[in-house]
Formats: sequence, C-alpha cells, structure tokens
Amino acid sequence: MRLIMKKALISVLIISAIIISACAGPKGKSEEEKLRQQLKKWESFDSEGIAEVSYKSLAIRKMFSAAKNGSELRFDLFDGGLLGSAGEPLLTMYLGDYVAVKSPFIPMLELLDLTPSAPLQSLKLSANADSLVALYGERIIRDKKLELNGVTINFNKDYLLDSVWEPENKTQMKALYNSKGDLSELVVTSIDNISLRMSFDKIEYVQPQIIPLPKPELSFSEDALKGLNNLNLESLLKEFLQYKKEGQK
Repeated sequence: MRLIMKKALISVLIISAIIISACAGPKGKSEEEKLRQQLKKWESFDSEGIAEVSYKSLAIRKMFSAAKNGSELRFDLFDGGLLGSAGEPLLTMYLGDYVAVKSPFIPMLELLDLTPSAPLQSLKLSANADSLVALYGERIIRDKKLELNGVTINFNKDYLLDSVWEPENKTQMKALYNSKGDLSELVVTSIDNISLRMSFDKIEYVQPQIIPLPKPELSFSEDALKGLNNLNLESLLKEFLQYKKEGQK
C-alpha cells in the first residue's frame, strides 16, 4: 500500500511540474535581444516610397528607392511612375568607402566633394548590429542613448531608433513609427534649411545587392577643385527645386 501511495505521489509531482512548466510558457526576450532585433533592422533593408525634398519655401515630392547593406547605401530619386518604369533617376547618391552622386539635372553636384555632408559615421555604426550590442549594449540599455565618435543616437523605451545627431555635418535624423511599431517616416534635416522627408510605402529587411556609382575620379587642378567646392550648394539645390517645381505645374 505504501509503495502504491509513493508511486502515486511521484506521478502527481511529475504532472504538477509539467503543468507549472506549461503555464510558465517560453521566457520573454531579454533586453539585449530586444535591442539586437531593432538594430538588425538598420543593418540592411530595401525600401521605396515618397520623398519630399525642401529648401525654405521650395519643395518637391518624388518617388524614391533606398537600399542599405552593411556600410553601403544607395538612394535614388525618380521623376514619377512606377519605379520599374521611371527611367533614369533625377538624382542618385551612393555612400560607402566613398561618396558619389549622379544627377542629369544638377551635373555640377557630381564635381563637388560631398563627403563632409554625408552621414558616414552613422552608416558605419549601423553596419554591424551584433558588434554594436556586444560593445555598447549595456550602455544603450541603461541610458537609451549612445554617444560615440561624436555621433549621438537616441532610442525609445522599446529600443526603436528615435534620432541621430551628427555634429560634424550638423545633420539630424528623426525616425517616426506607426501604431504597430513599423518605420513609417524618416526625416533628415540640416541647419541650412535643407530637409528630406521619406515616407515609406514598403520596407523589407533583406540584404539587397547595392550597385555603387563609379568612384569620382576628378582630374582638375587643386585651384579648380577649390573653386568647385566653394560653389554654393544651396543655390544649386534652390535652382533644382525651382526648376522641378515649375515642371510640375
């Protein structure tokens, strides 16, 4: 009788343990895992939507495609129609080991050194999420912020990227999300009143093939290069926006 009761007690304990384990369910994600999951989204993606480029009172809205893979990024601005049939982009910018621009409407841009204006530090920081978490995960989890190489990156309580500030080129990037926590808009502003607002129609977290623009090979003299780089970029952009705005009428 005692043997039967002992076996029954063991069976009850085993069943109870199984029930308790089942009720407990899988463990929730750690803070580090949550952070890594969000940072991975900025590591590589392919996207398209509507971009609004503005300077003071001038603004144009055009279709765009933006693709990033590691430390490479390509942005294309199209005049209209479906991306697959939009023809040659109005403007293409490639960021990687170098910065290159192609624009049939502002060919002078292709001659300028735009490296100081490009967010290369932010691009490098977002290239490897695992490395970023391993080196600075504890700091980000504690402060919801990371200051590194002069760049300040802010996160919200769910580790969604909130904003990035690069003092070297005085540029700020602000990320906006929908109610589901999906990226809906990206706003890039600078102190010279130039801004870019990207509204995403589609974004896929894949590893796209980035087709780089040819590396600029300028054969001008030093004096000629200085003259080109002293060109008023704001005036060129203003002329471009005014031209495209009139073309939309």
